[in-house]
Amino acid sequence: MKLKDEYLKLPKEMLYETYLKIVYKPKDYDNITRNKMLEEIIKEYNQENYLYHICTRKELDFLKYISKNKLSVDDIKKYEWEIKILNEKCIFSRVTLEVFEEQKQNVQDALKTYEQNNKKGIEDIIIFMISKVKTNAIMLTKALTSMIESMYNIDEKGINSIMGSPLFHFYCEFNYEFFDFSKQEEELVSYRDYYNILDELKESRKIYGIAGSIPFDIRDDFDTFYYGFPIRKEKIKKMYNEINKRVDKEFLFQIIDEARVLNNRMGLDTFMDNRLLEVVNEALDECPCAAMNGFTPNEYNNQLYEELDLDKEFSCIPQNNAHLCKNAADHYYKLYFALLDYINKKYKIHPEIKKIYKQEGIDVNKIYDIDKYLWKHKEIIGDFIKDNDYKFTEEELSEINKFKNAITSDYFVIVGFDREYTKILSDDGKLYMVKGIRTDFDKMMNPKELPKIISTTLLMFKGVIVFKSFFGNVDIVFGNDVKKDIVDKMKCAIVHYHL
Repeated sequence: MKLKDEYLKLPKEMLYETYLKIVYKPKDYDNITRNKMLEEIIKEYNQENYLYHICTRKELDFLKYISKNKLSVDDIKKYEWEIKILNEKCIFSRVTLEVFEEQKQNVQDALKTYEQNNKKGIEDIIIFMISKVKTNAIMLTKALTSMIESMYNIDEKGINSIMGSPLFHFYCEFNYEFFDFSKQEEELVSYRDYYNILDELKESRKIYGIAGSIPFDIRDDFDTFYYGFPIRKEKIKKMYNEINKRVDKEFLFQIIDEARVLNNRMGLDTFMDNRLLEVVNEALDECPCAAMNGFTPNEYNNQLYEELDLDKEFSCIPQNNAHLCKNAADHYYKLYFALLDYINKKYKIHPEIKKIYKQEGIDVNKIYDIDKYLWKHKEIIGDFIKDNDYKFTEEELSEINKFKNAITSDYFVIVGFDREYTKILSDDGKLYMVKGIRTDFDKMMNPKELPKIISTTLLMFKGVIVFKSFFGNVDIVFGNDVKKDIVDKMKCAIVHYHL
């Protein structure tokens, strides 16, 4: 049977989904016909070893078997997975149960290559990567590559080659999205079959998304690839076997998998009786959920209980007097703005800004670059004191000289609020007791957000540690394992009231 004879009967939308999985440089939906899609699919397969690389060993073993044997009724049941996947890859007909005519030579060539090569090593890595993407539905590409680098001795070039393979491309696709935490576009990799529910998934993650490291067994990832679920778990295996008895099993597996991804089981009772629904719900409780970033619902609930206990470690006493008095705050801004004014005039960072010193209503966004330059080049403070263009007193210059001891970090962690101080943990394990300039920290930040990473500079002024006039939020959610580490560092940290 020819490929066109079977696939031209499909709706264009379904054929286009297959086309996207196989063809590397696809045309837009409105700019290509069904005939042209099939021609491009065959053209892709006619590349040397393309069919070999898009198939797993399991599929190639099946193709080898049918090259020598006629399929029996028992074989059709035994090789159900292989038949379905090879049909989706436009290699094997589910109608006539034979290789499509256009693919016969490609299959022969692939089997010859298979006899000469052992695919196991590289294929296992690809399957593991695909399964991780499927479990999470969508994830940062660099998160996936970091995982592979830590598990296998593969460099970046090797990982990029894996991600460019026909097998990985068949299941996964890449796109970009802007993220607040990095202030830039980040590359994402998503599971193709979940494309229509990704927006819904992002909303579900706002409700259920948690962070943390998850122990895993690589055998579960291989089961997920071949069976759709980690069926080594007893309750999941029971569900898998029960559904497999049903005539409408493909449809049921599809809606159950969508429920797994979104953690949304509404409507399942429409398609199954109460007994089967109970089996499915028990299985889903043990399935990794994409909305929960790979935690199972059971693990998620345990994490919530653990999180409640950990959050008690981040004490929050309502603050009062956890900032400078008005006169001291005014004096700080007088010296600070003089420094910025001096730097901008000398180094012309923003020449359009004519005056900062003693200027009302300064836009923080406009002086950000000048401030950043100051703390990166603290030696300028010595020049400022030497020139003393602003005619400051010896006492004022002495205060400015203490700015040289300022410390800057993108990873300070606010870990608690005391009545008169904010507790800030540095990445080297020091706990600083810090005051705000004009406002208490707990008026600028919800205590429930603790621990919270901020980017700022700490400096001495009037005998206390203060943070510079503004700080940046780093949009990172801590998992319980990281919170535990922070709590351990807090308990061991030496408290600092001075720099």
